[in-house]
Amino acid sequence: MTNKGLKWLEGVAVVAGLSYTLLITYGYVWCWIAAIISSLLFLYICFIKRIYAESLLQAFYIFTSIYGWMHWNDSGGGISGSLSWSIHGMIILSGTALVIITGALLKKMTDAATPYIDSFTTVFSIFATLLMINLIPDNWWYWIVIDAVSVYLYYKRKLYFATALFVLYTLLAVNGLLEWTA
Repeated sequence: MTNKGLKWLEGVAVVAGLSYTLLITYGYVWCWIAAIISSLLFLYICFIKRIYAESLLQAFYIFTSIYGWMHWNDSGGGISGSLSWSIHGMIILSGTALVIITGALLKKMTDAATPYIDSFTTVFSIFATLLMINLIPDNWWYWIVIDAVSVYLYYKRKLYFATALFVLYTLLAVNGLLEWTA
């Protein structure tokens, strides 16, 4: 694919991803359609740019978007309660261990551009997504950090539309936290 074609796909993926985040912030079930479109496009883009763990994450997002859509329809979109500090501690400790393991594997077995940062955003995005699809408002705290780190990751790979998207995602995660905890 040409560089121009890749930029076009990146632009469409950004618009779909931004639509997803805006819609989910305010609890609209249609957010999941935008999530699927964005994830399909970013899966391809990340693979082309050698961000392999993120490529796998995008595949995960496709499946969780389907689950999220079904779950939200069943639950009526009602927000759950927050998690205890001990649960957050377990998420952070297990996530850190997984980042170290997957980062080392990516570094050793692939030509990944930034294996540990790629692993960090991927591992913790999985945890945050699971919290999000189960309507736990604490997910937004994780997204604030993940999105801020993703700004660096995408900027380093010269994906400037995606970089701008993750700046917006960071701000939208703050808004999501405020909306879901108000």
